[in-house]
Amino acid sequence: MGHRFNPVHLDRLLSPERQNMLPPEAVLDRIGHTEQTDLADVGSGPGYFTLPAAIRTTATVYGIDVQPEMLIALKERTAESGLTNVKTVLGNAHQIPIDSGSVDCTLCAFVLHEVEQLSDALAELKRITKTGGNIGIIEWEKKPTAYGPPVSERVAKDEMMQYLKAAGVVHIEEWAPNEDQYMLIARV
Repeated sequence: MGHRFNPVHLDRLLSPERQNMLPPEAVLDRIGHTEQTDLADVGSGPGYFTLPAAIRTTATVYGIDVQPEMLIALKERTAESGLTNVKTVLGNAHQIPIDSGSVDCTLCAFVLHEVEQLSDALAELKRITKTGGNIGIIEWEKKPTAYGPPVSERVAKDEMMQYLKAAGVVHIEEWAPNEDQYMLIARV
């Protein structure tokens, strides 16, 4: 299992450089998130994707994280933004405490390289996503980069695709938001 992100470095998760490298709106568009779709952001951190999703929808956006410090930051940012459709949830990718088929879209960005049982986590992402909904996975390319987790902790795109297929989802798209990261979008 990889190391969890240190909350002391929250500013890195919200930096302008990250906005340029991985625009939240483009990611949300890729998974089919609209003004009327619920979203689960698994591994939400301080809300890099959660808040943009909540701004663009009237539906519920779940910010799910295993680290209480991240959820505190998300709650503070949500309150500052005046948003009322964000629900913070303490949980991990293996046990997400929301009902089956609760959301139209599920996003899991830079989390799965940290989990112990990838197949269990993908089954859980599938469980919470409605039939016909999309799951978006963003991870690091399995190559050396100037930032991100060690290469040994990364999951190669082809390997992730095999895990998704084994979970019983249909791979519908792959996207490279930049040269160091990949996104896979699968339909439930």
